[in-house]
Amino acid sequence: MEPTPKQAISAIRVCAQLTRVYKGIDLVRLDERTRNIYILANNSIEAEVTSTGEILWL
Repeated sequence: MEPTPKQAISAIRVCAQLTRVYKGIDLVRLDERTRNIYILANNSIEAEVTSTGEILWL
């Protein structure tokens, strides 16, 4: 399973935003059930990227 092009670009944007403020990326995972990309940074900041590229900060 691969991310959609919009989803991949949004995930890169999220990672770039986080590293710009010196937050380490701990985990990037494509959830096979929801097809969303899950990003964990600094062991406390969570984001999900939907297949349409929408970013959800959790």
